[in-house]
Amino acid sequence: MFKFSYFLEMIPKIFLKLDVTLTLTLISIFFALIIGTLLAVVIYYKVKVLDKLAYVYISIMRGTPIVAQLYFFYFGVAIYSNVVRDMSPMTAVAIVISLNVGAFMAESIRAALLSVDEGQKEAAYSLGMSNMQLVTRIIIPQAMRVAIPPLFNDVINIIKLSSLSFMVGVIDIMGAAKMEGAKSFRYFEIYAAVMIVYWVVIFVFDLLRKYLEKKCAAAF
Repeated sequence: MFKFSYFLEMIPKIFLKLDVTLTLTLISIFFALIIGTLLAVVIYYKVKVLDKLAYVYISIMRGTPIVAQLYFFYFGVAIYSNVVRDMSPMTAVAIVISLNVGAFMAESIRAALLSVDEGQKEAAYSLGMSNMQLVTRIIIPQAMRVAIPPLFNDVINIIKLSSLSFMVGVIDIMGAAKMEGAKSFRYFEIYAAVMIVYWVVIFVFDLLRKYLEKKCAAAF
């Protein structure tokens, strides 16, 4: 039978590990954006050789399970690399999530760049704009409005993927829930509390998305 008092008791205990989840999430978002932007630019401008490599990378990251990628990196690569072997579990998870989600962000950013009408680029050149002016005044403002919704889907995905970190020993929200579950065996209440905590975090990020969309619409 559902024990509501235990459910309420679990929520603050799980929230105590929110800092670990948020730290992992923010680090992963930062590096995934860098990776995604670089890949998108390489493909958009059709940089010789690099664009083909970028397509292969994106295909591998999107076409294989992230759990397999995490285990391959943390347990497999560690056999041959002292750097990975001595790496903290949290760092390893952040690297894998960044590499994985960066591939998805690349496609979101590339689609946003392609959404800018070619006629506007030609008009900008006819007015004597440089490539830098074209990018900063025409491409980026319009691409940002298109990119924000799919990029925030990727951000939400990162938040949820951070729950994989407990699989390699990081005590995040899921790790705390697993430890509490091992003590009480009241998994229904515990994981209901976990879902509430994740929902609150994602709800806050969704409010941020709406705010940024309004700012972009007003600015551009």
